Amino acid sequence: MNERALSKRQRRWLVWANVLLAAGFLVWYFGAAALFMVETRYVGWKFPEVVRVPVELGDLSVAQGAGRTLSYFGYEFEAPWDDVDEAKGKQVGKVQLIAFRSDKAILFSRMAPKEFVTEFLTNTKINPRDLRALYGEEALQSDYALHRLILEATPGKINLLTPRQEAVGNAMLLVMKGIMVPGRGETEIYRVRTEKFQGFQFGDPKSRPKSVNIEMYAKDGGLSFIFVQREKGNAEGITQAEINRVIRTARRAPDEN
Repeated sequence: MNERALSKRQRRWLVWANVLLAAGFLVWYFGAAALFMVETRYVGWKFPEVVRVPVELGDLSVAQGAGRTLSYFGYEFEAPWDDVDEAKGKQVGKVQLIAFRSDKAILFSRMAPKEFVTEFLTNTKINPRDLRALYGEEALQSDYALHRLILEATPGKINLLTPRQEAVGNAMLLVMKGIMVPGRGETEIYRVRTEKFQGFQFGDPKSRPKSVNIEMYAKDGGLSFIFVQREKGNAEGITQAEINRVIRTARRAPDEN
C-alpha cells in the first residue's frame, strides 16, 4: 500500500505508531532516563518559564530623593515614594499591603528561618534522608540554598546517560520550579544581594509587568516584596532603582536588634 492510498486518518495513526515505537525503544534501551528526558523536554516546551535560570542583576543603581521609612513585622525599609495611602493599607494574614496614591503598591511579608525547607520536607511526603541523598545536605540547610537548587534546574540537565536517581531528582525540581516561577515564560529571574540578604527577583520592571516579586533570605529569616503597578496607563512605572532602594535598606527595626 503506497502513501497515496492511505487515508488522512491512517497516515496520522502511522505517525503516532512510529512515535510510540521510537519511545518504546528509548525506554527499553536507555531505561528511566529516556522517559524522564522526554517528559522534562515536554514540560520545558509547555511551560517555558522552567527553562530560564537566574542571572546577575545588571542595574544596581539606587533611587535618591524623597521617600519614607516604613516598618512592619519587626523590619524596616525605605520606600522611594512618600505618598503612602494609609486608608488603603491593611494587613491580610501575614501580608502587609502598602498602597501609594501614585498607583503603586507593595505587598510585604516576612518568613521564619528555613520556612521553605520545612514546607518542602512536609509537602513532598518523602523521607528527609532520601531527599538528602538526592540533593545533598547543603541544599536543605537554608531557604536560599533550596531555592537556588530549584531555580537552576532545567530540562537540559537530563539526558539519556543521566543516572536514574539524578533524573528523578531533577524531574521533581522542575515540577516545583514550574509552581514557583510566576508568569508564562516571559519572567526574567535575577540574583539579588544586599549587605544582609541574598535571594531572587522575578520580573524586569522595564517590561512593565503587573508585578515584580522579590524573595531574599538571611540566617534569621527571609523577606518577600511584591511590587505592584498598573500595566498600562499614564502612571509612571516602577524602576529597578526604586526596587533597589527598598531591598538595600531592608533591615531589622532598631527595637528588634
